[in-house]
Amino acid sequence: MANLRRYVPFNLIIWIIGLLILGAAAGPVIQATATEKQLASNVLLSAIPFILIFVAIVLTFIALISITASFLNYKISAQTYRPIELTIVAGIILGVVGMFQPWWFGGFRLGFYLLLLSTLAFILWSHIIPRGVHQGHLGSVSVAELEQNEAH
Repeated sequence: MANLRRYVPFNLIIWIIGLLILGAAAGPVIQATATEKQLASNVLLSAIPFILIFVAIVLTFIALISITASFLNYKISAQTYRPIELTIVAGIILGVVGMFQPWWFGGFRLGFYLLLLSTLAFILWSHIIPRGVHQGHLGSVSVAELEQNEAH
């Protein structure tokens, strides 16, 4: 396992850059070519820049997960992995409590950001495999095979 290859998804990074450029350019082009009536009646036309940039942001997070997992897989001990995971879960719980407490409006804002960051951190952290854990390929099993094994 020591010779695991580091993976940087260059094609994905090129797509991200392309979508960001298209998203930034689409807004002024749409504003210049479409009339106010067209923009008001065709919401999708107005949403094109937002959609392009949003997809670029999602792809950026996917690339971050891929890069982080390729660098950290099988390098973090289970004794280190578990406390970090529990801290992230505690952040999710505190974020929910902060969002639903009725006493302080600033707590709602802090709770929202804590919940958002903790959820993103949990998604990222769940893609990292600690050292000593080996995931085997189970393959597919048909219903007929399951029924045959239960019969024996």
